[in-house]
Amino acid sequence: MTAKRLSDILGVSQRTIYRDIITLSLAHVPVSMDYGPGGGYYLPDDYHLESAIFTREEAISLILSADISGNYNLFAGDSDLHRALVKLEAVLPEEYRLDVMAAREHILVDTSAWCNTTRQPTHLETIRAAVLGSYQLDVLYPGTSCQLLPETGMLWRRIEPYGLVFKGLSRRHARTGRWYLVAFCQDCQSFHTLRVSDIEQVYVQEETIVPRPNFDLRAYWREARKQLEQLKPPIVLKLHVSAVARYSPLHGDVTIMKEEQDGSAIVQVNVESVDDAISYALGLGADATVLDPPHVRSAVASTALAISAMYS
Repeated sequence: MTAKRLSDILGVSQRTIYRDIITLSLAHVPVSMDYGPGGGYYLPDDYHLESAIFTREEAISLILSADISGNYNLFAGDSDLHRALVKLEAVLPEEYRLDVMAAREHILVDTSAWCNTTRQPTHLETIRAAVLGSYQLDVLYPGTSCQLLPETGMLWRRIEPYGLVFKGLSRRHARTGRWYLVAFCQDCQSFHTLRVSDIEQVYVQEETIVPRPNFDLRAYWREARKQLEQLKPPIVLKLHVSAVARYSPLHGDVTIMKEEQDGSAIVQVNVESVDDAISYALGLGADATVLDPPHVRSAVASTALAISAMYS
């Protein structure tokens, strides 16, 4: 079949067909091409889709990925991911399916924090649909993100959403993250990174986005991340932890700097803010002492005194 015929059947552009052919070829599907009148793309007569395209370990890991991904999934209810995995599982060899069943019976991944009450950002599903459909959005968002708007208060603005980015965060006793929306603001005519959880309201417009030339989401995020880290550099927290805390799970970006003979250790932890540093240190109780930086040490001491006064 020609690319034109395939595009008509599938309801996509010929450019999409060309990209898909390249993708299939890279996946070792032997798509061939005959040139000239009567030519087109074809598969060899003796070709059949090999169901065992994964190793046993790869198949199990992929099928269990819905559990491993936890609450990070982009689609509401995770139904699309589960449907895709059900289809994938159906074409696996019988012995692989038995291994997957055994894995499900004996491996449980619970990604939620204890007493977890967190929810997905309210408008994530709406924004996801607009990003994939290339529709403009009206959003109610803090004015601090736009240089041409007042610095305070929630303001409406028209944006062109170009991508969603999930940024993982390190928290003691939990693994979580935040969704960011990369969008072009029509008010100030520049790109911005908006935190999805800070969007108060959103309305999808009928107008579609006219793609801006040479925009690359990954390249943009690399630079945006550098700027975000410069505006809010991590706090390097130095702790002396007891042997009890030393051999318990120390979550986050932890580096062991020195081990003592009694089993205790000097550790270094990167946290995002003073509040995070206080929570991290107090979470270890009397098994950790803040050594540095001084202002965090003072803040932890003041918080501990306030807690003591409150309970006494």
